[in-house]
Amino acid sequence: MNRSGIILTLLIIILCLSSCKNQQKSIRQPNDNDIKIAQIVIDAAIEREIGNIKKAHSLYEQIIKQQPNNSLAYYQLSAIDYEQRNIASAIEYCQKAIELSPKNHWYRAQLAEIYLQTKQYDKAAEQYKEIINLQPNVTEYYSELIGIYVNADKTNKAIEVANLLEKRQGVNEYCSMLKYNIYKSKNQHEKAIKEIEILSKEYPSNVSYLSILAQYYLNNGKENKGLDLMKKVEEIDPNNVENIVALMEIYYKKGDISSAETYIDKLCKNPKMGFEEKNQLILTLYQEKVDEDLEILRNYIKHLEYMAKMYPEEGRLWQFLSIGYMRTFRMEEAYQACKKAVEYGVKDLGLYKNYIITQQFNAGDEERIKTCDDAIKLYPKECIFYIVKGYSLVNLKEYEKSIETLEKGLKYAKSDSDYIDIYSNLAEAYYRIENKEKSFEYFEKALAKDSTNLMVLNNYAYYLCLENTELDKAEKMSKKTYEAQPKNLTFADTYSWILFAKKDFQNAKIILDNFVSEQETWSETVKEHYQKILEALNQ
Repeated sequence: MNRSGIILTLLIIILCLSSCKNQQKSIRQPNDNDIKIAQIVIDAAIEREIGNIKKAHSLYEQIIKQQPNNSLAYYQLSAIDYEQRNIASAIEYCQKAIELSPKNHWYRAQLAEIYLQTKQYDKAAEQYKEIINLQPNVTEYYSELIGIYVNADKTNKAIEVANLLEKRQGVNEYCSMLKYNIYKSKNQHEKAIKEIEILSKEYPSNVSYLSILAQYYLNNGKENKGLDLMKKVEEIDPNNVENIVALMEIYYKKGDISSAETYIDKLCKNPKMGFEEKNQLILTLYQEKVDEDLEILRNYIKHLEYMAKMYPEEGRLWQFLSIGYMRTFRMEEAYQACKKAVEYGVKDLGLYKNYIITQQFNAGDEERIKTCDDAIKLYPKECIFYIVKGYSLVNLKEYEKSIETLEKGLKYAKSDSDYIDIYSNLAEAYYRIENKEKSFEYFEKALAKDSTNLMVLNNYAYYLCLENTELDKAEKMSKKTYEAQPKNLTFADTYSWILFAKKDFQNAKIILDNFVSEQETWSETVKEHYQKILEALNQ
């Protein structure tokens, strides 16, 4: 469109907007002055658009000088002054625009906005009432007026406007929900619920209204009525998550665990929700009982196992499942679950700790070392991974690497237990490389932390015996372990062998005789010891 075309179009708009009180029924033909005014309007709009606010303001004032009844100019001046926070003049200009064009609802909407922003709610309401008279079919204006009355704590007036809208439109969701929310915000719950009852009759298949009613009845001592409505929701929308959750909570609180579990099953199978949300809802329901009640824990594991079929690559699910398996002593399954959790990206410290525990029963030393290496990269200051890696290296007879690993771990030891584990494994590794002095030094350090540690006492005593040194000390330590656990064959064998080294063959035999019925399970070392004791006794 060329420039003259733009001017002519704007001119027609201006003439429509700026017509005075005695508006003509038809649009007159523009004269030269009208065209000049249109040009100034264009220039003013451009100046405002590019940020020359003062220039735009001046141009609109120029229009008023030439055309005092131009309501559009007053409207634009009001908008500019409001943006510049010149509130008084903004109101004055807008009032003048309305005076010149009282049926222009845009002018009144701008004035109402200014009043709202300056917290002159009554004046804003008056403008919206006038706007509704001008535009009775525009729902938005009713909503604005209702909002003003609600904020001004004039509930009755807000309801009047909602009823007026409903009178024009008939019973409908929008009007009833407006009234429902107004009553609810003012804690007028009986009036609020009546609106939902009206909607529920009008829209009997709307589960949202049925759910609101059900919850209201449940909270007000009408449990059977509430449950009936929830069952109706279930018929209409079997996968309605809110309804399923509400039912499982209701039955659980009533102590009807069987029914509650039925709805937990439905929640687990629901395709509308992911694992994390489902899991959180279940744990919130079970609370501490999942740790205290074995039957609840087993139910939880069952739900996790089902969800594992739906979300087979959900690492956190496998982590929770591994914990459940460990607590029910299903260590092989716990190991597999830990493995999958790690495989699917879980990097939780607790998971890695559980993983190395389950590996003690289900994995070899090489796999444990790899797991510890991965964990150390993530948690380099966690002592436990150095300890497990260290004794796994001892098992593989890689003693120098074990010593290096365990000595690194010493920097991160925090508890006596950490120190004892590291010292005892260092003692073992040093003994295997025939550094007996260093080995016994670490045994002593371990006992300095806990003089009653049975495993340290047993191993230290055994190695002293093998070196045929300090046998009285070895006997004293070994006797402690044997008396503490007389049915422990390892401790019994050590004590018996020390007695043998001290030529007390008879008592050495008596100790192992207690285990003769289990001879098929003896290690080759124990069998060899027993045979030498018998030979010493000429038996």
